[in-house]
Parts: sequence; C-alpha cells; structure tokens
Amino acid sequence: MTNSNQEKLQISRKNDKSYPDKASIGAYSRWLEDDGRRLRIVTYPSGYEADHVCYDGHSFYVINGSVKIELGSEVTEWHADDAFIIPNNIPHCLFNITNEDAIVVVMDNG
Repeated sequence: MTNSNQEKLQISRKNDKSYPDKASIGAYSRWLEDDGRRLRIVTYPSGYEADHVCYDGHSFYVINGSVKIELGSEVTEWHADDAFIIPNNIPHCLFNITNEDAIVVVMDNG
C-alpha cells in the first residue's frame, strides 16, 4: 500500500479552532507550517494593535473586515478582498480600529 499524497498535506478547515497567535499577541490564528513555510489565517479582533514592529516580509489577503498597516511613517488601509505583499526589511505593524474582527491570510515571504 502506498501513502496518499493527501496524507502529506498540512490542513486547516474552516471550522477548526483558532488559538492565540504565536507571532501577534492578542490575535488568534490557525497556523500551518512545514519545511520553513508558514501560512496563518489570523483573526485580528476589534481594537487590535500590534505588539511589535516587524521587519520580516509577508503576503497578506484580507478575507473579512479592515486593517491598517503602518509602514514607517505611512499608514495604509486594507479591506476585504485586498491583497498586498510587504517585502523584507520594511518596518510595519498592523492595527484593527474597526468595530468588527478582521480575518487575514498571512504568509511569510521566506
């Protein structure tokens, strides 16, 4: 009997529980990681403010809600169905100042 390729997948289903995010204190995520690749489905609750300035690059896709990203002295706002990539070495931090949770797919650029 051969192993199925599906057995090798890292999987998170829609109804899987989110846990406190290891990289963003105060946020919750479903975290997938394999061979140095990391993908998170992150819930940033209403009022969330980043606990640190990050210099690692990330790719973002906003599923629901809105977030603001501070890029140095600039602030950009992103809404559901927006996607963007922050390159490595660009200081940034994320905020959710809306009244609803924001759900964002975050992938490390590696």
